This record gives sequence, C-alpha cells and structure tokens, in this order.
Amino acid sequence: MASPRPLPPREETGDLGFGRVVSGARGRRLLNPDGSFNVVREGLPWSQAWSLYHDALTTSWPRFLGWTSAMYLGINVFFALVFYALGPEVLSGAGVSALGGRMWQAFFFSVQTFATIGYGSIVANGIAGNLVVTIEALIGLLAQALITGLLFARFARPTMSIQFSSIALIAPYQNGRALMFRIANRRRNELTEVEAQVTFSIVESGIAGLGRRYVPLVLERRRVDFFPLAWTLVHPITPESPLWGLSDTELREKEVEVLILLQGTDETFATRVGTRRSYRGDELVWGAKFISVFDQSRADGRVAVDLMKLDLYERAPLPELNPPSDTEPS
Repeated sequence: MASPRPLPPREETGDLGFGRVVSGARGRRLLNPDGSFNVVREGLPWSQAWSLYHDALTTSWPRFLGWTSAMYLGINVFFALVFYALGPEVLSGAGVSALGGRMWQAFFFSVQTFATIGYGSIVANGIAGNLVVTIEALIGLLAQALITGLLFARFARPTMSIQFSSIALIAPYQNGRALMFRIANRRRNELTEVEAQVTFSIVESGIAGLGRRYVPLVLERRRVDFFPLAWTLVHPITPESPLWGLSDTELREKEVEVLILLQGTDETFATRVGTRRSYRGDELVWGAKFISVFDQSRADGRVAVDLMKLDLYERAPLPELNPPSDTEPS
C-alpha cells in the first residue's frame, strides 16, 4: 500500500491565500458559486465593521433601493412628527381635512421641503417652524447629493459580468479526457486580454493530518486577446494532471474543488476587472460534452451566442485511461 503523499511546507502550499485554517476545514466550499468567500469578520466595533459606502456599492439593487426608500421615508416621517409636535398653528395653507389630518399635512409638507419642491400650498409659520424647515432643507440637500453620488458610482463602477456554466464536465478530448467548463460575457461591452487561472484543491492525508493540497491546472489555452463569444476552458487530464486516475466517488469523498480566477480589460473603462467561481466534485458531470451555443443561421451573417444553452450538454462515452508504462523502451 502506497504511503500517503506528505503535504508541502506552509510556504509552498500554493493555497492562494486561504491559509491553513480555512484549508483544513471540512464539509464546506472555499468559494461560493457567486464568487464570495465563506469567511465572516468578527471582533470589530459596529462603527468600524460597517462601511456604508462599500456596502452601498456592492449590495444588490433591490437592497440598495430598499435602503434608499427607508432613508427617504424615515427622514420625512421624523420631520413630520416634529412639525406635528409643534402644534396646529405651525403649518397653514391646504385644508387639514383635505389632506387626511394634521399628521398627513405635516408629512406632505416635509416631503416638499426635503425635495425642495415648494408648491406653496402649505407653509410654515413662526420662528420654530421655519427653523425646522431650514434644518430639513440642509439635510435634504446632503441626502440627495449622497444618493445621487451612490447611484452614479454603482453605474460607473467597472465590473466583469461573466456567466459561468453551472456545471463542469469530464469530457472526451483527443483520445483522452479533459475537465471543461464554459464562460460568456453577459454584457454588450468588449473584454480583451482575458486570462484564466485555475487551481485544483483536494483534501489529503499528510504529516500533520488531513489538509488541502493546491495544484495549478495546465489549460489548453489560458488567455484570449479578444472575447466576443463563449469560451470553453479545457484542462487535459494527462498523467501529470492531479485529476489523473481519480473517480467520481473519489472527487466527492476528497472534497475536490476547482477554483477559477478570471481577469481581463474592460474596453469601456480601460480598466482591469476580474471575477471568480469554483466547482466542487458534485458539480462535475462525467461522460458528457457541451452542446454548441453558436447560431450561424442569421440573415445578416453574424454569429449569435445563445447564453440559454451555456449549461446544455449531451452524453459522450469516456475513453479508458491508459496508465503510463513503468519501463522505458530499450
């Protein structure tokens, strides 16, 4: 029985920065399908742990719009309560009954003040009411400037919007086998100088016990200068590949995870952008090949890429692996 292969020293693990603690954890993936990491930062005060600007830029659009609406309503409700507390004589103009009561009158006046609309149908009376108007007008200007700046930054921030195939394949390739997955640019902008770095990680026994080993995978092509279509990344499974001889069951039991880092240049912003993804053993389909995503039957002669077909595949038998000979020819 062959002895277990020792894990390399710490400085040579090639773990891409995950570290020994994360690499030694079992039962969880290193990268989520959306590219986020399974790490939570704790121990910082709320004021330091929460970055309003960063969170506002990176959160989803529904959550961002929810935050914006909550802030808008919260500010107006607060000032409506202030106007309401100052008494009925602080506001005059449009009839209270027509607006649904004093509270609604105060709320609508707050909205007009906050947004600097100033219809004139409701006005503030007295020094107290006009002081509150002055404060709310200042807060309204600052809030609108902040929201406008965040909206512009979200639209202007360069990002890479790459669609990965939801599965990777172990497919027949040049009388052998290969690991394959597909990517495509979801946007209409152009990406150039796109590079892929793919790393294979596997849980193995070593001197210090179970741990992850990381091995860079050699790709048939790791860079394209132009990326107008879909790209199938291929890692040939040769005797030098860490995938050589591993079965589907072994990939699952050893918690194999294939980590992908993509980087390219966004021509719109002339900026380097990147994204990442990973595939685990249960996301690998054996004995299959991808179906073409290209449509060349358009009347204008252009080639179309159907992203709905990015995950589609058909079954294809895998050739048997020929083990390398232990003896050299005479």
